[in-house]
Amino acid sequence: MATLNLNQINLVGRIGQEPEIKYFTSGSVLAKVNLAVNRRSKDESPDWFPLEFWGKQAEIVGNYVQKGSLIGIEGELKLDEWNDKSTGMLRSKPVVRVNRLELLKSANNSTNSNNHSQPTSSETHSQDYHQEDEF
Repeated sequence: MATLNLNQINLVGRIGQEPEIKYFTSGSVLAKVNLAVNRRSKDESPDWFPLEFWGKQAEIVGNYVQKGSLIGIEGELKLDEWNDKSTGMLRSKPVVRVNRLELLKSANNSTNSNNHSQPTSSETHSQDYHQEDEF
């Protein structure tokens, strides 16, 4: 019997702050944002998800995404681990590495006329990014 392995997350929500863009000497580009996803009940607070985009998608995020933009993503959950510089302790945090991006509405609620759906390969660029380089 084959073992089923699946790590996929799909989210639709609004960007909580302006994207943070980082350029590496290797030429790689990283964009980070937090995504607010509303719950079914309007009485509940939204869930917040940290997202990271690499390469061309990171450039698209930097050029077209702003606080309040409505986006849809498909990605995978990963665990970033690093040694805390001040305590020396191993720390970790879950992050969604985005594989596909859909720009749904801009921050001013008008529908984007240019849909930038950008699927990417499943290869990762973690060798370029280290948690101690955190923004």
